[in-house]
Amino acid sequence: MRTAKKFTLASLCIASLALLACATTLKAQTVDTGIVKLADSNIEYFSRGKGETIVLLPGGTLTVGYLDGLANALAKAGYRVVGINFRGSGKSTGPAQGVTLQTLANDVAGVIDNLKIAPAHIAGNDFGNRVARMLAASQPQSVRSVILLAAGGKVPPKPEAGRALMIMFNPASTDKEVLAIMPYFVSNPADSARIWAFVKASRAPEAAAIEKAAAESTPLNAWWAPPGTTKYLILQGADDQIAPVQNGEILKKELGDRATLVNVPKAAHLMPLEQPDTAASHIVAFIRKLGDKP
Repeated sequence: MRTAKKFTLASLCIASLALLACATTLKAQTVDTGIVKLADSNIEYFSRGKGETIVLLPGGTLTVGYLDGLANALAKAGYRVVGINFRGSGKSTGPAQGVTLQTLANDVAGVIDNLKIAPAHIAGNDFGNRVARMLAASQPQSVRSVILLAAGGKVPPKPEAGRALMIMFNPASTDKEVLAIMPYFVSNPADSARIWAFVKASRAPEAAAIEKAAAESTPLNAWWAPPGTTKYLILQGADDQIAPVQNGEILKKELGDRATLVNVPKAAHLMPLEQPDTAASHIVAFIRKLGDKP
């Protein structure tokens, strides 16, 4: 009993310190928020920094807030970073009926057009990278490049990792239950409590039905490896058990010279949270290599 209490108290302390650090960092960044009203949706966005624009798209059933560390690092490097919440998450709204990945991509394109930031670099994490690829496939004029933070889709996680995913995003799961499966999401188990604090604060279970319907109604070949000339950065944790690294390797082969593949050591599925500065440095290097806008 004493051991359990010590673990709980330690976890709470680590989580509190993580949130305090995040709040301190955010104070140094001016974040503009807004809602773009589109034909059948209202999409919330968060903008910080100045320069060439990078759009951040979150993972499934999450608001984009958990990517604030990455957003701040990119803004500090000289970029404008626009985070977008998919319909059903945060203050973003829109019908759930008939939604596909194309619907969500159209929402993102609507924000890009409204803010007049095209063409932008589209960075999607987890589910967000499917929407990023869908946007590149259907509206390449809005996309300067695509940055994939984990690139699942063809090679599924092992059954035990799949079960961990269900526990992570079940609103009824307790902190104890989630902390027990965090090693499937992070490379260093000691980071579990700190990273779970960020993810927990960004959970948006109300978006689950919309995103599930969008994924299931869109065939893999519609978004997996879009044709064209758009350049891709495939940035994945070398220890990713949720979106196994074989996905990135397969995609790299299919895209050929259009893709740059980077496996980040000592990082797993939540690599943008584990190593936000490392992720930012790879993204910046990729963008700089692209050169000026065409």
